[in-house]
Amino acid sequence: MALKVISVAASLVAVASCGAAAITAAAARQSLSPASRKRYDIVPLSVTDEEIELWATRRTDLPGIFGLDIFGEDEPAAVGPVIAKADDTVRRSLIRRPVSLSTDSRCRWSGIVAATPERPFSEIQLPTSVGLAPAWVVDKGSDVWAIHVHGQGSDRRQPLRGVASATTMGLNSLIVSYRNDGDAPASADRRSHLGESEWRDLEDALQFVSDRGGTKCIVFGWSLGATIAMNTLQRSRLAGMISGIVMVSPVLSWEAVLRANARHQGWPPNLGSQVVSLLGSKELSRLAGISTPLKIRQADASRLGCPLKTPILILHNRNDWSVPFETSARFAETHAQHVELVEFECSGHTQEWNSDPVGWDLAVRRWYGRLFQPSATVGKAEKTAGDI
Repeated sequence: MALKVISVAASLVAVASCGAAAITAAAARQSLSPASRKRYDIVPLSVTDEEIELWATRRTDLPGIFGLDIFGEDEPAAVGPVIAKADDTVRRSLIRRPVSLSTDSRCRWSGIVAATPERPFSEIQLPTSVGLAPAWVVDKGSDVWAIHVHGQGSDRRQPLRGVASATTMGLNSLIVSYRNDGDAPASADRRSHLGESEWRDLEDALQFVSDRGGTKCIVFGWSLGATIAMNTLQRSRLAGMISGIVMVSPVLSWEAVLRANARHQGWPPNLGSQVVSLLGSKELSRLAGISTPLKIRQADASRLGCPLKTPILILHNRNDWSVPFETSARFAETHAQHVELVEFECSGHTQEWNSDPVGWDLAVRRWYGRLFQPSATVGKAEKTAGDI
């Protein structure tokens, strides 16, 4: 249904009386929820210091390295490759077993494999326009930094998977939180703005880097983090500090994402477009809990079609139902001179690293070496990729 607004009163009456409009409003509120509902639905069948046995599901028998969040605990277990399958069970190696992990644990499958960066690192409070935001710093003594930005419904543990690559390349790392993510201060409405306000927190991170003597940055943006990186590149007074962007499962078009998620949940894809219309309406956007409309279509068009000079690497899997791979492919084709797309064959959103950590790292270091360290050879990157 088209969301054409005649007046506030007429709109509210329409929402109250029309089921489709009420569904759209509920979907809009959900799309701006800064946190995701977490289901701890996995109970280990057996656990040793070296192995774990689980019921076999489409997640637990995936190849690669994954995290196992334990209810009530901060540190996840790191679950390694499949060792054996038998009927309805799967046995995997345990790379790291927290003391609390047992057959009584309630767990959640995750792409997050670590609770903090590898030592040495420091915890800081980064000044932002909404207050002090917790961040981690890994200082390698370089004037080139990597800023790692997580996605919606996650936290700063998510992009830790990319920190090792940045460290190996000699970059300092700043792993940030941003407004409404559960770590950083909340905005007045406590809602996600899908990158339309969060980019200012990345700008503040750039200012921090500049104050520390940093001259340029590579931004690692995961999902919504990629939206934030692109918005900062286009809008920030400090955009010149961004020398390159690594995007993991990037949200480049929120309308495409909302349509894909509607389809996945059994609704007509057009519900996603209706949500975008509602969020952009001065009269109706408050039904989603925000006081200022979000001009999602304009922002999408700007990201997808803007003139681009900054090198970008996209790491995305073809089976990502949440953030369509096709958008990344079109963006890479449109900006072929500046964008490299590396495809992964795996399942799950932002789980490219989990499926192939060595291949992920090699792709990042090859890209960085060609553009920013032309004297470095690909052979050297290949030699060291196996060390991870």
